[in-house]
Amino acid sequence: MTILTFIIVVVAFVDTMALLPILSPFAVSLGARSVMVGLILGTYSLVNMVGNVIAGPIIDRRGRRVTIRFGMVVAGLSLAAYALVTAPWQLLVLRAFHGAGGAILVPAAFAHAGDRSSSGKVGRSMGVAGAAVATAALIGPAIGGIGHVALGFRPVFAGVGMLLVIVALTLVRSVDDPPTVARDTTMNSAARSDSVPTVIANPTLQYAYISVFALTFAMGTLAYAFPLTMAEIGLSSAHTGALLSLFAAAAILVLVLPTNRLSDRYGRRPLAIAGSLAVGLALAGVAVARSRAMLSAAMIVYGIGYGTLFPVCCALVVDETTPGDRGTAFGLFYAVFSLGVVAGPVVTGAIGTAFSPYLVAIALIVAVRAILSAPRFAGREIVGLRG
Repeated sequence: MTILTFIIVVVAFVDTMALLPILSPFAVSLGARSVMVGLILGTYSLVNMVGNVIAGPIIDRRGRRVTIRFGMVVAGLSLAAYALVTAPWQLLVLRAFHGAGGAILVPAAFAHAGDRSSSGKVGRSMGVAGAAVATAALIGPAIGGIGHVALGFRPVFAGVGMLLVIVALTLVRSVDDPPTVARDTTMNSAARSDSVPTVIANPTLQYAYISVFALTFAMGTLAYAFPLTMAEIGLSSAHTGALLSLFAAAAILVLVLPTNRLSDRYGRRPLAIAGSLAVGLALAGVAVARSRAMLSAAMIVYGIGYGTLFPVCCALVVDETTPGDRGTAFGLFYAVFSLGVVAGPVVTGAIGTAFSPYLVAIALIVAVRAILSAPRFAGREIVGLRG
């Protein structure tokens, strides 16, 4: 995977990551009450999930360059326009446009990364793409938080938004479409119109989607419960940020070191099981930890699990698709990804008074691994056979 592709993936995620520490306070500063703040935060994810499904076939039909550029410009202009709002409802509308831009940008960027993967090195390429996401998660909140302290909310929105627009108008022009897509934007449209049900019916892709749902459900649960756990044992928000950065650093190391080649060598499914096990153990560790040292160890294990499982899921999507349906497959992948992130805190928060949030997430991981052990999902190992 090229440096250009790495930069595109980083930029595709850095806008949402930069908003994490500042969007809620900004909404409150506009006069938004708690319900409105929740709507503003949730609108992006809702529009993004629906948009991912719609965007997939468009990415395959129109190609990667056009869709990456379009999504990046829409997301960038929407974010930059945050700097102009004076009322919560205006921010809510812009969040919807921002979510729509991200809905086409992210799967198009990963479809492009998949197209650039060499046969037999798909796991390695998806590991590097995952490292780009983790890099955005590492630098994005710092950009938002430090930028807000130094300049205020609005310059951060304008600056990050214009970064997306500049990258879209400069670097993205060098993106090459796969020959089968670049050569034909119309003749396969009828065939592609039924690509969504075809993709959904594929057992190996189902394996990837169910696995990534469990992973992001756990991630959403951690985002909800981890700060509460830290407060219970007397650690500050600064400690919370440091431990989350430790998770990101561990994930990046797994994603960029030779460990990213393990699924190419030993198969996707063994690594998927190992990654799921590590995530489950990490959640159990966080649940029982009562010291910073134990929490640090748990977050390192969580980073290892995430860094192992996420690229395996992406590699399975690349293995089972061609350039003509890869955008559709990644559109569905990221719809499920977002669903897990949203469902984690909602479900565990709703039943948190009866069960530990971590226990709920662990139970889901165990149930998913049991489901994925069924004969339907025990097909041939796909490593570098297609794409």
